[in-house]
Amino acid sequence: MNKVTGIAAMNFGDVNITFSKDFYKFLTNLFEVHKFHKIEWQVVIGNPAEKIYDKIIKKYGGNIVGIEHESTKFDDGKYYDVKEYEILRSDYERSISERNKLGRS
Repeated sequence: MNKVTGIAAMNFGDVNITFSKDFYKFLTNLFEVHKFHKIEWQVVIGNPAEKIYDKIIKKYGGNIVGIEHESTKFDDGKYYDVKEYEILRSDYERSISERNKLGRS
């Protein structure tokens, strides 16, 4: 298996630019340095990081795999839905190549 799964990237409070940059850097490192084939992760729906992850998926050609309803239970005793994401290295590389042709980063 040549994939990363179960990423636990935590950001408490509002999502900030540092968190966004660090997560982009982390994904880039997994593909470019470690040469993983696929990266999978999840977010509790409603978490402020969800917006960042949706942008990453769009930017790098990934997919929102689906929603797991009432998948996780927090200390408040409530169950929450979880959104699943995936990016293949081939999609990541294609998006980087297209962005380079257009002169974007």
